[in-house]
This record gives sequence, C-alpha cells and structure tokens, in this order.
Amino acid sequence: MRASLAGAILTFTACGNSFSSSPGTDAGSDVSTADVGTPDAAGDAGPTDAPSGADVLGDGPVGPSEGGPVGSYCATHVGTYDFCEDFDSFMGVTAFLSSWTTFSQNGATFTFDTMNVPSPPNALKITTTSTSKVSALAIKAMPPATAPIAKQRIEFDFLVDQASAVQPLSVAAVAGILFGNDVSGGVVALAFGNGSGSSSTLQAIYEGPTPADGGLPSFGSSNVPSPTLMQWDGRYAIEIDYPGPDAGATTGATACVQLIVGGIAQLNPCLALPSELSHPPTATSIALGVYSGGLEYTGEIGVGFDNVTFVGQ
Repeated sequence: MRASLAGAILTFTACGNSFSSSPGTDAGSDVSTADVGTPDAAGDAGPTDAPSGADVLGDGPVGPSEGGPVGSYCATHVGTYDFCEDFDSFMGVTAFLSSWTTFSQNGATFTFDTMNVPSPPNALKITTTSTSKVSALAIKAMPPATAPIAKQRIEFDFLVDQASAVQPLSVAAVAGILFGNDVSGGVVALAFGNGSGSSSTLQAIYEGPTPADGGLPSFGSSNVPSPTLMQWDGRYAIEIDYPGPDAGATTGATACVQLIVGGIAQLNPCLALPSELSHPPTATSIALGVYSGGLEYTGEIGVGFDNVTFVGQ
C-alpha cells in the first residue's frame, strides 16, 4: 500500500486548516504491547500481525458479555450497533489486542488511558515511537451484512495529544473502514497530512485496492477542521453512503464519504469515492492505530479512542 500511495498522493497538495502540537503526557496506565510476543516497535523490520484465533467474521451483534461491565457504554447500548468496543472489559491492553482479529505494533505503542476518559475505566491510546514507516493497527472483522446495505459508519470519541512534523507526500491514517481484512483491499480513513511548517492537517482520505498489475491505486482526500489538542474532542464518525436503493449496484453511481463531528457534517461536498469503492464490500473490517502512507515520514502522532461503534445498514 505504502509504495503505491506514495505515487498516488503526488496529485494531492495539503491545504486548509492545520495545527501544530507538542508532545502530550499519557496520564493513564503505562502498559506497552511489548509483552504480546511481537518485537519491540522501534526495532521491527516488518509487519508483526498476530491473529487472535478467537474473533472471526460473523461474531454477530455485541451482547452484554462482549460489551463490557454493567453500566459501561457498550452495555448500555446493546442492540444499537452491529459492533461496540469501549475497552472497559479488559484488565490490560494486551488482552484487548488479542481479542481483535489481528494487530501489528511497528513504530508505536498501545496503552490504556485511565484518567479523565469519556467512558471509565479505560480508553485506548496510540503513541508513535518512530517518525516514519509506522504500521501499528488493531483490526477487527465486522459481522457480515444479512441484507443489502446503503451505509457504513464507524464512530468514536477522539483525542489528539500530538500530530506534528508530517512531511509532504506522507499521511498517517489513524482510524478507518477497510474493504476486506487488511489495507490492500481499499480503505476510507481519518488521517493526518502535511500542513505548513511543522503543523499537520486532519483529513478524510480514501485509497483504492492495490492493482493486480502493480500500478497505483486511486487516492483522494479532503481537509477537515482541526481538533482541539490534549482534550477529548467529542464524537467523530466516518460514514460511507452507497448510491441507489440496491445498495450500490446502480451503474455509474458514486459512493461518498462524510466526516461528522458532534453530529455536524464537515465535508461540503462529501468526498466522492472511485468506482472500485462504490459498492459495499463483501467483507468489512475496522482499524485503529497509526499507519504511515505515501513517503511514510509521518512525524509524531498521539491519539486516543473510546466507545468505538460500527453500523452497516
């Protein structure tokens, strides 16, 4: 994905709102993922995906036993979403990572924040330990759709501790919907791109599937307002609307991406998707973390997530 995105992103020039940041302090539990059994992030030579062996496509809607302790966000929203994760049913971040379908941790650490989080006791935080070639993702396969769908939506409480020194022609994706079980099938994501000086811009982006002939995939982006640093900045949602009453099968119709913050759409117009992403995928996953794209010089990134939900309808 990265080499192809480097070429695809050449047509894009970052502009619009930007912000600069200084490193944040993790006030939560200092639990790294070094004890999961994969190499330490800073020294990894390649991906270290680790399948959990327990979570597979078709888990079905979240229930009380999956959604956290009584009174947690997911426990109080049973039946509302196809999937819900509030991180509150785990004693440590290692257990959480092992519960998702796959994870990698190259160039960043996963920790639990336990201080002033939207839904106590835990929120997930990811902090880069490398300024380039980061591949630190937790990926969860979503239940398959039981009927044609016209919309997919991932939503979460969002925190930005730092996002600085993302270089030109590079992006750092932090949350997204995957068309398949990894990034090679295509992705719609929230990402940081290059701003002016050491600042970064927040963007909604897409990348198409990796072409079989080794060519460049399609790529597009749209800047959105920057969040407030060092505080939980409300609910963010990435939503894909597929065209037509037959959930995307209409010839020539185009799907569109909208980023919604606090219930308010941020993109006008929405970010139109290419034809290869204009139909609901047969397999869908969601991803959280930091993933370097383009030239892969993605600076210093620190983000947090809580109360992550997914709906396909």
